[in-house]
Amino acid sequence: MGSKCAKDPDNVIGLNVHVDTFEGMRTGVPRLLDLFRDYGLRSTFFVPMGKDHTGWTVKRVFTRPGFIGKTRRAGVIETFGFKTLMRGLLLPGPEIALKNSELLRGIRARGHEVGIHGLDHVYWHDHIKKMDKARTHETLDAAVTRFEEIMGEKPRSFAAPGWMINGHALAFFGEYGLAYSADTRGTYPFFPRMGEETFTTPQVPLTLPTLDEVVGLVGNDPETLSRYFIASLKSGLNVMAVHTELEGKRWLPFLESFIKNALEFGFRFERLIDIVARLDRAALHVCDCVYGRVPGRAGEVTLQGPPVAGV
Repeated sequence: MGSKCAKDPDNVIGLNVHVDTFEGMRTGVPRLLDLFRDYGLRSTFFVPMGKDHTGWTVKRVFTRPGFIGKTRRAGVIETFGFKTLMRGLLLPGPEIALKNSELLRGIRARGHEVGIHGLDHVYWHDHIKKMDKARTHETLDAAVTRFEEIMGEKPRSFAAPGWMINGHALAFFGEYGLAYSADTRGTYPFFPRMGEETFTTPQVPLTLPTLDEVVGLVGNDPETLSRYFIASLKSGLNVMAVHTELEGKRWLPFLESFIKNALEFGFRFERLIDIVARLDRAALHVCDCVYGRVPGRAGEVTLQGPPVAGV
């Protein structure tokens, strides 16, 4: 990252906080809220509206090459805890949003944005690619209904678990009237296209790697990892994912170091909804959404393709 990048007043980081588990909601979210308060920044929290079935991920050992290596590097027991890994197997899956409704509203009360991170995080991640229209819309209907019941307002944003999405969901977002969704990995906001259909809800893609994709590969200590992420920042808009099970627990010192260094370099942190409010929709490209892979992650994600010519 050069000095020109550091001094540009338009350099922005959108912190995209993913809650994946019941424990991440209950313990990770309060820690992150306190950290963000200390540094005077606001972010966007995406929360599953259904149950925690983390134990279902055990099948990925057999279906996703690289899954074991990734979990070893990130420290699966330290990250999730044994109890969470049993949810959906030997233990029932608790309701993440409903049983933490006061905390969910508390996120909003502190000035942060709250969006939807699917209904059942694991089921969505593993099945959405092949899910038909009826099942996709049924799942999303249940998620937005739960959000409305808890928050007393309509959701404005959605982030797909595991950055996996399908065209039925993208169509639903436009019909429902979401301001944006954050379902892809890419470089800049765009209008998504899948197949031959272009959708009207803009995508705000993740532009940086996630901590679990690089830990153990570029470093194992907070300061080294912080320097890596600082060096990965670009001029203009950056979108970074934070997981309550990682940065909200044992990797909180990494996140604090990153925030402190980014602020010193002149970056500012904003909610994704505020970033979207400033977008010039007429200038956004239409880009294909394609399934592919990113370094350090087991399994597919949805990637932003190049601009579609003539659209």
